[in-house]
Amino acid sequence: MPMEPPECPDCGTPLGAPPLTRCVRCRLPLAGPDAFALWQVTTELSALDARRQWLVRRHGELLAALRARRDAPAGAQTVAPAGETGGAVGGSAREVSAPSARTALLVIGGVLVVMAALAFTLVSWGRLGIGGRAAVLLALTVCALALPRPLRQRQLTATAEASAAVGLALVVLDAYAARQAGLGGLDRAGTAGYWAVVTALTAAGAALYGWWQRLRLPLPAGFLMARLPGLLATAALGGGAQDYATAMIATAAVDFAVLYALTAHSATEPAAFRDRLGGERATATLVLGVRAVAGGWALLGGALAVGHALGASSPGEVVRAWVPLGLLTLLGGALCRGLRAAPFALRAVGESVAVVAVIVAVGAGMRCVTPSGWAVAGYAGTAALIAVWSAVSCARGGRWPKTANGGRPAPPTGAAAAVGELAAASTVLLLAGVVVLPDLAHALVRPAAHGMVLWYDGQPSPWNWQLAAAPLVVLWLVASVLAAMAVLRARTVDDRHTDRWANGLRDAAALAAVPALFLLPVALGLPYAGVLATVAAASVILVVDVVRRPGAALGPRLVTLTATGTLALLWSPADRTAVLAVWGTAAASSAVLAHVLSAPSAPPTGHAAARVAGAVAVLALGVEAAASGVTAGLPWRVTAFAVLAVAVLAACAAAAWHRIPGRDQVSTAVEGAGYAPVATALALTIPHPGALSLALAITGVAGLGIALRPDRRRAALAGTTLLIASSWVRLALADVTAPEAYTLPVTAAALVIGHRRRSRIPGTGSWPAYGAGLTASMLPSLVATWSDGNWVRPLLLGAAALLVTLVGVRADLQAPLIVGGGVLILAGLHELAPTVAQVLGLLPRWVPLAAAGLLLLALGATYEKRLDEARRLRDTVRGMG
Repeated sequence: MPMEPPECPDCGTPLGAPPLTRCVRCRLPLAGPDAFALWQVTTELSALDARRQWLVRRHGELLAALRARRDAPAGAQTVAPAGETGGAVGGSAREVSAPSARTALLVIGGVLVVMAALAFTLVSWGRLGIGGRAAVLLALTVCALALPRPLRQRQLTATAEASAAVGLALVVLDAYAARQAGLGGLDRAGTAGYWAVVTALTAAGAALYGWWQRLRLPLPAGFLMARLPGLLATAALGGGAQDYATAMIATAAVDFAVLYALTAHSATEPAAFRDRLGGERATATLVLGVRAVAGGWALLGGALAVGHALGASSPGEVVRAWVPLGLLTLLGGALCRGLRAAPFALRAVGESVAVVAVIVAVGAGMRCVTPSGWAVAGYAGTAALIAVWSAVSCARGGRWPKTANGGRPAPPTGAAAAVGELAAASTVLLLAGVVVLPDLAHALVRPAAHGMVLWYDGQPSPWNWQLAAAPLVVLWLVASVLAAMAVLRARTVDDRHTDRWANGLRDAAALAAVPALFLLPVALGLPYAGVLATVAAASVILVVDVVRRPGAALGPRLVTLTATGTLALLWSPADRTAVLAVWGTAAASSAVLAHVLSAPSAPPTGHAAARVAGAVAVLALGVEAAASGVTAGLPWRVTAFAVLAVAVLAACAAAAWHRIPGRDQVSTAVEGAGYAPVATALALTIPHPGALSLALAITGVAGLGIALRPDRRRAALAGTTLLIASSWVRLALADVTAPEAYTLPVTAAALVIGHRRRSRIPGTGSWPAYGAGLTASMLPSLVATWSDGNWVRPLLLGAAALLVTLVGVRADLQAPLIVGGGVLILAGLHELAPTVAQVLGLLPRWVPLAAAGLLLLALGATYEKRLDEARRLRDTVRGMG
């Protein structure tokens, strides 16, 4: 194989056969010790590349061989093809294993046999007499059902299962053919009743046949077919929804009874039992499947029964709905208390289903005797009683879920009934609360909705505030159950202060009890002023209590105070005087709380609450300022400055709090909350540019004041930006169109900030430090220059660009040199463009073409030299800062 001619190590040009001392293209020296060493390194690198390519190819071949061995069937041999040393595996691997192919053949054959029998029954049946028909079908069925035993004896288990499946399908086909032929008057029987009997006999026969023949398929087939007799019998009798539910639940009860009997039988002879069902694994799968199907069938029937009971409109329908619900209750209780060996989850679910059935039955009965609108209260009352009883049972028996160090609850043992009852009753009570939630939410937000209309229109309008008694009763029941569960939980744990369940239940009870308590006057029809005064007074009392005793059971009192204060603030907008009083009180109370709870002696919960209280104080004071301005009839642009004053006051307060040791977090919260009034004030002044400019200036000055703090130096950037924006608004009002008036302040601020950054951080480049500031003013001025016919702007821009370029060269900075030089060149082109265009218009047309050609020839002749000069210029610019 001829060797390829060597190439230049630098430019890759072929060097030819005779040795050269210098490359003809790039003029690289190729003689001497350094050149010889370079040739050696290049040769070794080429050898390493070739070796790496071979190793990569070999890696792929070995990996493919191992994958083929992994995917090959058991016992199959993989042979490497001739001519390769342990390369990729050759030959065609089997894609389908022998058992899979056998199963596929049996399934396809069984389906074809059934299809042939069906075609024979439907097409060729009429050509035979009654004797011939019976003989053919009976012979086929008997043969199909008799074959599994000899097949099993010959270890052909899969073939025996397929034959049994064909036999069972032929049994159903026999029943269909007998009815179609009218054997024994079967055609005169009702369709649903006839098939109910057929499916019942077939299901029982299939189960017994599979047990007798020790086959796997007939048992689940008979079990699944047993779903149909009850439904078909109900259809034959013309039953309603409750009758279908009863049939489904009764079927599930029979399933569980049979499963219990088989389980009891297996306890005496476990080996024989598992052998009949095909082994331990098959037995476990069958038992699990029976539980799942029977449980799902019972739940489906229970859902149908519950739906019928909830929609019953007469006492008679309710009484009829009690039948499936009672049967479901008995089934759930039997699963929980009768099947001691059943899994805990199954027993708990059974008890939950029974409890739900009891609650629905009792609630449906109470709906018939209670006034309209009280139906949900009947369900909630029953659920509440059961929930409290089950919680007491868990607490007395020590079966409450326990936690270790506040971790996840461990599953209790021996408490399936109590846990199931508690879960079901709590769920139903929660659903009852969801049902009445729209009524409660409407009553809670009604004053706020009226307040929006009042503050928007400015004129008070008549309104009513009322709440039905039933939703409030449900809310009281929820709060009572939560409180009872919290007390019981606290008594059964070692440390109730650190237990998450106890604390969560206690807080939830407080959040439900507060609106339940203060909505009671609304339900009684008391006036709005009295209700609001009660809530506001309660919040003040709670604040005083927290201030006097900041360390005693702080968590529950803070939750109660939060809920009460939220209600007071939510209900105050319906009256302007109430807004001023409530929000002012809230601001003062929050400020006092922030001061007391941020003390070093306060608990950690108090420190977190202090931050929230500080933020709430600022926001409430902002709302107070806005409401005061609107109530006094001031324009929005004037009211905005009152709101802005609150933000400035918050910044001053945050700075003062920051000087107090240990209260810096409260200072951060107060400062952060002060940004909301700033945004509100600026939004209110947007329609009035003069007021907007003044507001931006005040905010910018405040930002510069915040930047005086050592930990808030970056606020200077925001303050400067706001001052620049204020100047822009003022310039726009004065109809100033020159871009320099807008860009020069930005440039000055950006250059100062960039210089300070470069001084603090020595590694900062010139582009991050000065690039934005220079381009912010020069580029808009350059664009304006091309559309400006005056000579002043180009002159000043050129002078500024020249100065920036000189500074870049003197300081060895890249950004000023490139920006200044580029702007200077473009400005010069702008000035020379008219003259060049005039000169070109006077010259003949061939002169520019000749000049361009000569220029290209000169560049081509000195290309290498110009290339080296360009590289040196590039390296010089890159070496700048």
